[in-house]
Amino acid sequence: MPNVVLLFLGVYLLAVLATGFAWRRRAGQDEVSYFVADRSLSTFWGFLGLASLTTGGSTTIVLASLVYAYGISGLWLDLAGALGLVLLGLFLAGRVRREAAVTLPEIVGKYYGMEARRAAAALVLVSEIVWFALLVGATQTVLTAALSVPPLPALVASTAVFVTYTALGGQFAVARTDLVQYGVMLVAIPGVALYFALTRSGGLSGMPPGTWSFPFSESVRPREVLAMLVLVGLPHLVGSDVYAKLLSCRDERTARRATLLAAASKVVFGISVAAIALAARKALPPVPAGEALPAAILGFAPPAAAALVLVALVATMQTSADIVLLSACAVSVRDLAPALIGRSPGVAAARALAPVYGALGLLVALAMKSNVLETLKLGYSIFAAGIILPVLAALLPRRAGVPARGAIAAMIAGGAVAAAGRLVPGLIRGVDPVLLGTGVNLLVLVFSVIVSHLPFSVSRSRA
Repeated sequence: MPNVVLLFLGVYLLAVLATGFAWRRRAGQDEVSYFVADRSLSTFWGFLGLASLTTGGSTTIVLASLVYAYGISGLWLDLAGALGLVLLGLFLAGRVRREAAVTLPEIVGKYYGMEARRAAAALVLVSEIVWFALLVGATQTVLTAALSVPPLPALVASTAVFVTYTALGGQFAVARTDLVQYGVMLVAIPGVALYFALTRSGGLSGMPPGTWSFPFSESVRPREVLAMLVLVGLPHLVGSDVYAKLLSCRDERTARRATLLAAASKVVFGISVAAIALAARKALPPVPAGEALPAAILGFAPPAAAALVLVALVATMQTSADIVLLSACAVSVRDLAPALIGRSPGVAAARALAPVYGALGLLVALAMKSNVLETLKLGYSIFAAGIILPVLAALLPRRAGVPARGAIAAMIAGGAVAAAGRLVPGLIRGVDPVLLGTGVNLLVLVFSVIVSHLPFSVSRSRA
């Protein structure tokens, strides 16, 4: 079994690395080529990119752990993201593409100024590194289960692959590897893995009644659902890596179509993973929830099929990790570096930063001890509570009139409160960190709007 996995994995890794080499010259022409593929993606390529990106570790390893532990109500993790994509496709995708920017902080700067752009870039960079750590940790979970190797070599090897083809080929390589990765994912997860899980477990009948409690259950109450809608749903509505794909599309119509198709894909993968996790809960010996999906694959599928599915899970993590890494490099080169050196250092600097951020993500994964659920919560909390509301206030048809300083203060306050709540839970005494951080963000925004309309604010601005 490990030898078969190594064979399939070797073929897959060679394919994606070759793609990076093949597109390195086209991507190296300029920053627009490297970061947004010359805005050339069709509906097909845009859909592949968004569908691959938004599946990732959250719709596989993390979703399986929640459904395995809490029943079908854990599916809210996936449905929240799909709902965010639907709202994005219906209301904002075209508007985002119309901005003709390269990064999300660039859009923030257009409405709130350069200081807000830099603040948003700093929050995006921290969030992307944490998300990268999530994907590295999830990959380690799969590789360790499949190959029986120690965690550290698996982490280093998987990180090296993410970094190499992304650094070489930029968005062009990321988009083309999406075809390989999504194809393998589609065959392996809703196809092979789901088939063997349902047939060899005897179906999902006979599960305890609480398993089917939806929309709420004893463990997933309305507060938890609301937290997932904010924690996961909002970053799919406003996300730096999601927007990188939209900004790579050839026009507004393409961006809208690609987003809505990706939402449908996310639901398909989510339901498939949930069914696999429930089959494992019913028919296999108990395992830690975080290992439920690899355990189900190894427990139900014959060796060759299991090898294919495990490699597909690696592809699933990589197809999100590459764009996350690219987004981190983009905000560094285009949004942060000009404040320090007075200009953008270009594609060469982005390629040099990729291994640096890959190493940082690896260190974060080690610090979090590869706890994929807590890593996901940390990354999404910082981003959701920090950036999303100010961006929505700028992009909605009727702008809220948020002053630049208010937007900056809201981003810093919301992100800091959410991060502190995740890292030191005792500070917030049981309140969900992302809800508290988002609430603080909203209060700061509202307060800044009110203050900006007071008479003394008007007279001060005229002085």
